[in-house]
Amino acid sequence: MTDPAFVHIGGAVVCDHGRLSLAEARALSAGYAREAEHWFGAGKIRAASACAGRSAALRKAADAAALWRRAAGWRDPEAADDVLASVPAIKPGGLGARQH
Repeated sequence: MTDPAFVHIGGAVVCDHGRLSLAEARALSAGYAREAEHWFGAGKIRAASACAGRSAALRKAADAAALWRRAAGWRDPEAADDVLASVPAIKPGGLGARQH
C-alpha cells in the first residue's frame, strides 16, 4: 500500500471512511500513539510501528488542515468542522476520479 491512510484536502482530514473533524483526528492520533506504546512495551515492534505511523499521519493531516483553515481566514480552525460537515463527503481517490 502506498497511499497515505489519512490526508488533508482543502482544510478537511480525510480517511478511507470519509471525513474526520479535527477533534476526531487528534483524538484518534493520540489513541494510535497509546497503542504504539503498548505494542512497543510488549515487544511487538511491527504493530508498534504501524500504530506510530498512523498516529503521525493523522497528526500531520490535522496540522495541515488547521493551517489551511487559518490561511483561509478561520480564527478557530475547529469551528470550520461545522461548515465542512454540510459539504458532501470526500474520500481519497474520489476527487477527479472517474465516476461510474
